[in-house]
Amino acid sequence: MKEREPKQSNENDKEKIEELVSEIEALKKEVEEFENNYKRALADYQNLQKRVQEEKSEWVRSGNKELILRILPVLDTLMLAQQHIEDQGLQVSVQQFLDILKAEGVTKIETVGHEFDPHLMECVTTEEGEKNKVLEEIRAGFMQYERVLRPAQVTVGKGKENNVFENGKNH
Repeated sequence: MKEREPKQSNENDKEKIEELVSEIEALKKEVEEFENNYKRALADYQNLQKRVQEEKSEWVRSGNKELILRILPVLDTLMLAQQHIEDQGLQVSVQQFLDILKAEGVTKIETVGHEFDPHLMECVTTEEGEKNKVLEEIRAGFMQYERVLRPAQVTVGKGKENNVFENGKNH
């Protein structure tokens, strides 16, 4: 009988050890699952924070856009006056105005001498000149953060007109 007890005790110990090992494995899996859930929840929260921040920024930009659109006609008037009057104070005022707009992410669309771009410009008139080149800017256009705030109004070259009586010959 004495010999059987150690075998039985050994078997009981093995069973308990196996139970404990399987319980440890189950607990490890559970801990891993909790860690994964925690990491996912943390990532979701961080993504939510980023999205909320981006939305806030977009709201501010949108609010600024409306205000900027309302004051651009004042800048138009100053720029028009600058074309007709040589005044250092007026030039400084226009430049300060443009600097403030630049600080708000607003930049003037460059037009004269550039290829006509219908995404950035409105063709108001066409004249004889290099085809599809902007010849004159009638009203300045502006972009805010890579989006068109207001398209520029321009005069575009339509190429050279063929004169019916070129060199005295009728074509």
